[in-house]
This record gives sequence, C-alpha cells and structure tokens, in this order.
Amino acid sequence: MSDTMGARMQGKPVPHFEQVDLERVRAVFVRGRTHRALLKIPFRHRPPASTLCLVGQNPSDAGEEHADKTVRYLERYVHERLPQYGAMLMLNLYTRVDKRKEFGDVEHPQADRILRCAIRRHQDFLFVFGQLKNEGKYRFPERLRQLQPLFIGKNLLQFDLATDFPPHPGNAKILYSKLDVGLKPFLFVA
Repeated sequence: MSDTMGARMQGKPVPHFEQVDLERVRAVFVRGRTHRALLKIPFRHRPPASTLCLVGQNPSDAGEEHADKTVRYLERYVHERLPQYGAMLMLNLYTRVDKRKEFGDVEHPQADRILRCAIRRHQDFLFVFGQLKNEGKYRFPERLRQLQPLFIGKNLLQFDLATDFPPHPGNAKILYSKLDVGLKPFLFVA
C-alpha cells in the first residue's frame, strides 16, 4: 500500500474546536508525514503555563490545518472540563499515521525520541488508548510496558467509565460527544 493511499484512508478531517488558538497549533511529523511525533494544541485566552498530555494508540493525520473526531472531542473536553490547562499535547504509543493498522514501519527513531522527551518534560497525562491488544505490527501492551518507566511519578488519568483500561473517546458511553465523563487515576497493572 502506498503512503499516499494510507494518508487518504485516515479519519475524516474536521475543524479544530473553536476555542483552539489555530495560529499556535503545532504538529511534528517525520518521514514525509508518515509519523506524527506530537500535536501541540493551545487554547485561546488561557495562559500557556500548564499542558495536559493525552496518550492514544497511534495518530491520525490531524495537524495544524484540521483535527479528526478524536482530537476535536479531546480539545472540547479539555477546554470545557479542565480549565486549569492552557494547552493539550497529543501523543501516541506508536507514531505511525495508520488508521487501519496496516503498515509495517510502526516506529521511527526520531519520532520516538520526540515522544520520550515530551513524556519526560510534562507531568499530567490522560490516557485515552482504549483496550490494548496486538494488531498487525503493533504490539501495544509491550509498547506501554517499554514506556512505563518514563511515567513514574507523573499524574496519570483516564476517563472514569468503570473499566480496567483507559477508554477511548469512541467508547459507546462517550461516542465523541458526552462531556460529563469524570476522570480517575490510571494505574499500571502488574
């Protein structure tokens, strides 16, 4: 499958949430936009001092120009429910832009360095990656275990839906729209 075809198969682009400061949105892609290392999303009329990092499985092609339904929901949720944050930083366990999890080049050294640096630099994380299972070349449970030491001493959260995994915004109890979802601590299981 060509990279161009893979890019077309990403989630439908949607506008960023209206309270996003579009002039300051910054995406870091590597290797011809096939890997997104991070997506920094500042909010209008908020001091930029504190950032909430959100951690998903793998990214869409959302960037400066557009979001996707997951990113837009998270923008709205953070802006409306967590006013203490002036920005959000979208990170992913894997950096390959791959909606259907079909590609083999799921990691990129430069993107991985950027991801690890972002984890070290920030304190607050909301995990939104859903149930982790192996899919194609993606070894999500193993990847989370690899990154786990970087999260020691951090403030780790997940949506509180009475699950033992951090629900994704596409979860049936959220469906990219419900904002009355609380948060609870995320705990690594042994």
